[in-house]
Amino acid sequence: MFWQEDTKQAHFTLPSNIQEVSFKIQSKILPMDHSFLLAQALLKHLPWLADINAGIHDISVADGNGWEQSKQGGFYYPSKRSKLTLRITREHLKEAESLVGKTLDLGDYKIKVVQFINSKLLSTMPVLFAKQVAHDKDMSEEEFLQHCFEQLSALNINVKKMLAGLERSIQTDNGIIHTRSLMLADLNKDESVHLQEMGIGEHRLLGCGLFVAQKDIETISN
Repeated sequence: MFWQEDTKQAHFTLPSNIQEVSFKIQSKILPMDHSFLLAQALLKHLPWLADINAGIHDISVADGNGWEQSKQGGFYYPSKRSKLTLRITREHLKEAESLVGKTLDLGDYKIKVVQFINSKLLSTMPVLFAKQVAHDKDMSEEEFLQHCFEQLSALNINVKKMLAGLERSIQTDNGIIHTRSLMLADLNKDESVHLQEMGIGEHRLLGCGLFVAQKDIETISN
């Protein structure tokens, strides 16, 4: 009797209902803590962001070419590689492109939206990282991880590896929001995409609970 291993796997189709749209920007200087100012500026142009569970990534500035960003004094200087990235529904992609040519007013700081870069689907990578997840002020790291575990379980995500990281804070008109970073590993494709779509916790417009793909050793070797 001839036997052959069944290598057929369940077909996975990457959903397109939630996408990330990126824009090239110009700005001379930004405060490190600019999430609230950025959200308020964007809502003036795209008020529907508050109605669709959208996410706004903060504008990070990567070191490179022998230069290291000085983060002393609470400011940094966007480079040509800096970009504005929104996580929105597919139906709003065209409306988001209307940002091109606009200047976002962050009070003492300005961001010119120069060019639409692209829109892309979410990742299926097994390792995800959220720079900030909101939590109560006096929550310990252990309590934070337990709180995250409960939220992830509610999304039917089987948590295998989870690591809490740096504590940060976001200043808003209503006070300070306390956050920690969070990394998850060994997610399957469905879990990875679902978590990027849904996020955890509050304040997505401030960049909280937004997960992005990270390369791990296995991914790099493939």
